[in-house]
This record gives sequence, structure tokens and C-alpha cells, in this order.
Amino acid sequence: MKRTHRVHEPPHIHLRWALGCLLIAGLPQPQQGYTPTAANAPSTDIYLAEISRDASGTYSVTTPRNITDRDGYDNQPAFEPGGAALLYTSARDPMQSDVYRFELEGRGSSQVTTTAASEYSPTPMPSGGFSAINESASGQFLWRYDADGDDRGAIFPAVQPVGYHAWGDADHVLMFVLGGNGSPATLQLGSLAAGTAEIIAENPGRSLHRVPGRQALSFVRKLSAGEWWIEVLDLETMEFTRVVRTLPGREDYAWAPDGTLIMGDDTRLYQSRAGGAWQQIADLSGAGISGISRLAINEQGTHIAIVGNR
Repeated sequence: MKRTHRVHEPPHIHLRWALGCLLIAGLPQPQQGYTPTAANAPSTDIYLAEISRDASGTYSVTTPRNITDRDGYDNQPAFEPGGAALLYTSARDPMQSDVYRFELEGRGSSQVTTTAASEYSPTPMPSGGFSAINESASGQFLWRYDADGDDRGAIFPAVQPVGYHAWGDADHVLMFVLGGNGSPATLQLGSLAAGTAEIIAENPGRSLHRVPGRQALSFVRKLSAGEWWIEVLDLETMEFTRVVRTLPGREDYAWAPDGTLIMGDDTRLYQSRAGGAWQQIADLSGAGISGISRLAINEQGTHIAIVGNR
């Protein structure tokens, strides 16, 4: 089922906190009553497993290993190009989070950012380096960083508070922008070349992804409390295609390179392809994993990162 893209008026910028930020001389001003997200972040761990597909197209995973294994927030994994490392968010301080890099071949984790702000959702950029959500008393913006963590500033200074994002190509980025004052969150498509962003949907899920092998992006559209769908936005035609209904109440998923979708539900992993039914492929309770949320698969389709409750 396809839906044609519509152009909207420039979006109003909704603020996450009760008192908004005014842009004076291009600089965001501190917001009163700011509480860092890290202060209330849940305790989660990131697990890493190998993943493979048999001749029938069914996936399986090896026993996952806990690559963070500490009390605190370790979350939002994203594999770097080449698949040899992943970036993730870690709150080692109850008031501060930073980006860390985990090397798959035995070198463990190292800190990447050391800013005064908090960083969330690190995501490799097609043009090099990575982007992340930069959160401080001044607001919550999509920010650019060099690969070594050097700060390169806000990408869309007029769009905030950004919660999550995904790059479709070197120009287009999909952003989940939180609402405020009773307004729903919006999904906004930004263009680096134009320096603008426009609303393309309301009430989306947080899991945003580039679709493998296509110039396209995917997201969860929440039609009602009990009906959520994974949809794809084709960046060439600007049309939406509804792919598959999510598992009940679940919004986190990942794409395998062959176009298979993987979702989690508590201790179990499921797969679906081309709108087919969800098929259980693993129960990870034996590895101590529960409350599966975010997932990431490297572009080679050899490893999967799984976030579970601590």
C-alpha cells in the first residue's frame, strides 16, 4: 500500500521542557528546570552475537556475550562501516552520557566524546564521522562529530528537541522530533544541501533506519494504540510503503542486508520478510537477556547487537 508524500508548511519547533529556548543571535539559550536524561536512564546492557542465514532464509544467532556488563545505561548501538566496531551511548556519570566505541576483535571499549553535553544515538554519517543527539541545558540538537569525537556543531540549529535519527544518504536524514504542550512527536526529513527540514508524519516510533540496498528510510507509524506498522519512505519517489505490522507493543527493529526484518520481544527474536508473519528465531533467556529493545546488524550481516535490561 503506497501513500504519496505531501509537502507541509515549515514545522513549528516544539520544546521538550516547559520553558522553551529562544534563539538569540543564532545561539540557543539555557532552559530553566533542565534535568539531564542520564539522571533517569534505565540500567541496560549491550550484547553481541554472530548471526547467519540458512538456505531457507531463516536466521539464527550464536550465544550472545555481554560487551558492557556494568550497572548503568549502555544503549543505542550502531555499527560503523566495515562492521569491525560499533558506537554506543554510555552514561558512566548519572548526569552525563558520552559516545563509546567497541572493537569487535578483542580491544574492548574506548571513550570517543568528552564534551560537556550528553550524547545519544551515535550514527555513522555517509560523508564520514558520525552524528549524535547533543543534549544540554541549551536544548537537544542533531550534532556532527569527527570520527575521533571532535565536536563540529549543530546540523540543523532550528530543529529541536531531536530524539532519534537515521541517514538515508549523504544529504537526507530522518529525525524524530519530540512534541510539547500535548502535541505529538513528529517525523521530519532534513536536507543538508537545503539546510531545511519538513514534517512528513506524526506520532512515529523511535526506531529509524536506512533500508539496505535502497535510497530509502524506514520508521514505525503508530496509527493507534494497538496498530503499529513499519513503513518505508522511498527518497527518490517520496512515496510511503507499508511493509509489516510490528509485534504488539514493540517498535525496535533492525534490517538484515537481504531485507529481512528482525524484532525482539522480551527474551525472543523474530524475523519477517516481505510482509510475512513474524517467525521466532531465538530465545535468549539462557544468556540472561530479557526486555530486548534496540537492535543493530552490521552491513555484512555477520553480527547483531542486542540491548537488554540490566
